[in-house]
Parts: sequence; C-alpha cells; structure tokens
Amino acid sequence: MGPAFKSFFILGGIVARLTDAKVDRPIARALPARPGGPTIVERVTRYLREVRVELAKVDWPSRQELTAMTVVVVVVLMAMALYLGLWDLLFSWLFQRVLGR
Repeated sequence: MGPAFKSFFILGGIVARLTDAKVDRPIARALPARPGGPTIVERVTRYLREVRVELAKVDWPSRQELTAMTVVVVVVLMAMALYLGLWDLLFSWLFQRVLGR
C-alpha cells in the first residue's frame, strides 16, 4: 500500500490512526512438540515472548494524539454527567411535588 498512511480526526470522522501492516516484524517461533508437552515455565516463557513481539507491532499514539483523545473523553464524560444530573434534578423536583414532601 506504499508509505504508511496516517490520519487522526477528532469528532469529524475516525478517532484512530490508520497505518500499513508491519509485515517485516519477526514472528514468534513455536517450540517443538515434546512427548510430555511443554512445562509451565516453557509455556509462560513462550507467552511472554509472544506478548513482547505483539507489543512491538503496536503503533502507539504520539503525545499530541494521546492528549487530544484524553480531552475528547473528558469532555464527553462531563457532558454525560451534566445531562444525567439535569434529569436527576428534574425527577427529584417532580417526585417532591407529587409526593408533597
């Protein structure tokens, strides 16, 4: 697909970064099968090796992108809190009027 294509939009489209697949990364090698099977230490070691390889493939966001995404999350949470708080206030007022307390 050519050079890596990266884009980042906030509230106007995609909230992610699109990149080419990193096919040049090494693949975790499977351990040869043994008659008794791998021990727990071998399985944990293999798992951690595979995790490290997969984490190396991740395209981590830059500080600017991380800050922008954090601001979006905080703004949405504040809007939802305000929205739910107003409904709570309205229903509290209505129940006080109906129940006469």
